[in-house]
Amino acid sequence: MGEREPLTVQELLHVRSLGLHAEVLPHPEIEVSGAHTSEIHDPGRWFDPGNIMLTTGLRLQGEQDLEAAAAGLAAALRRARVSALCFGLGIYFEAVPVELIEACQRADVNLLTVARDVPFSHVEKYVNALGPVAEDYGMKRAMWLTNDLLDSIASDQPIASLIQRVAANCRGAAMLYEDTGKLVESSGDGPVHLVLQAITNHGVHYEKISIGRWQVMYRTIVMRGRGYHLAIASRNEQVLGEVGDILLDTTQKMLGAIKGLQHLDASRRRHENSQLVTSLQDGIEVSRELRYWELLQPFGFEAYQPVRSVAAVVLHEGSLGPRRVETLLSSAQRAGVPLLFAENGRSNDIRAGFNALIPDTKQAVGWLAEQRENLAIGLGEASGSLSRIPELLRGAELAAKVALRDTEHEPGTEGLLLRADDLDPATWMLARVDSPLDRQRLVRFIAPLREEPELEETLIAYLALDQDISRAAAALFVHQNTVRYRIKKAAELLGGSMAEVRLVASLYLSYERQITETRNRQRTDKYK
Repeated sequence: MGEREPLTVQELLHVRSLGLHAEVLPHPEIEVSGAHTSEIHDPGRWFDPGNIMLTTGLRLQGEQDLEAAAAGLAAALRRARVSALCFGLGIYFEAVPVELIEACQRADVNLLTVARDVPFSHVEKYVNALGPVAEDYGMKRAMWLTNDLLDSIASDQPIASLIQRVAANCRGAAMLYEDTGKLVESSGDGPVHLVLQAITNHGVHYEKISIGRWQVMYRTIVMRGRGYHLAIASRNEQVLGEVGDILLDTTQKMLGAIKGLQHLDASRRRHENSQLVTSLQDGIEVSRELRYWELLQPFGFEAYQPVRSVAAVVLHEGSLGPRRVETLLSSAQRAGVPLLFAENGRSNDIRAGFNALIPDTKQAVGWLAEQRENLAIGLGEASGSLSRIPELLRGAELAAKVALRDTEHEPGTEGLLLRADDLDPATWMLARVDSPLDRQRLVRFIAPLREEPELEETLIAYLALDQDISRAAAALFVHQNTVRYRIKKAAELLGGSMAEVRLVASLYLSYERQITETRNRQRTDKYK
């Protein structure tokens, strides 16, 4: 066989089926040795001399300094002696950016456009079939794709960037779903809902399916204990045949790496978060407040703005669990609520729950109220002084203690949030009663009534119903005079009179829990 005549850029322009048009053509006579698609940054080092590079312009999309980016691309292609840059229209740009045209003119680089209805694979196949393509092209293509996708890790939104690059490389669309059906990320104009429906109905871990004109390849993967569906779609079956496997393989590995990095970063931030909470709870000097406000700023707190301590306990001897912790942290992030969080209750003598710090804003308090399911939450008073955190935390813990008492004895309670500001003095003082000696003193005070259950029941109803004789009689189904007699008799057993404020106060402290329960029961019966 005789040697084939070299293929030139000018000859490619004459092939109508390739849909090529010259925008900048200083060197039409340059020989073409191969054609490859690339969306990576600094692509010149991956091309052999004489190659043409096909791109959708993904690297230029969203660039703040488009002129500098275009100049850098043109210069890199000139250094690599790339024969032409072929720009695909209709994906990210309807026309070639003026900045790129001017950059190619200055760099003396051929710039062609590819018609929107011509797949890049068509150009690649034509050129690579006629030109002297190296045998290691498949390996190089894998490297190009991998390096292109690797660039997504440096993005502020790595998963979104990765899916966007995958869509560009398959000349179509890419989607990532949770196994629940929730869409995590997507890019391109593919049939997002139809793809999910097909994956759900098909039930195969790895398959290639057709949806109208779209060809779809997908894979079901598991990352950190959660299931996901990764799908790529293209109207060109040949594209998926050539790059589908490597795209799915590489993207799966990249997602695993990104998830691992995110988990590592989240663990680090959680540890720093917990350490900060612990330090503040242990107490800091006023002179060190500025330093701690600086440490809080990366978590979204504004210096010297009021904050509230949070103490939460899991109801019914339950556990918080890693999934609940993750849900709390992620929901706060989604809601834009700054949060310092420290889990506790890992030892047998401390109940499961958490301590936290939030800003004193309606948004933050509203978010916390939404998280109360199966939790007794106490919210401390507001203060802009971090040196007061230990004091504020004690108030939050007292409020949580009251919330726990008011909810735990009622099965099915969804949880309760109480503010320390809203606790009346009697409730506050009783919540601080911890020693057996203090409690025994209250029990001894009402001991004479323990042997008179009718008197005790009447007295509790009388106090719970705001010392209203008629309401107490109605609640007990007795005559009003019976109530008067019983409460007088009860007071005499205790050596006093119900007209004495001191006796009434002592009775309230002794029967506070029963009084609260009776009030709640009366309110419930009222609305039945």
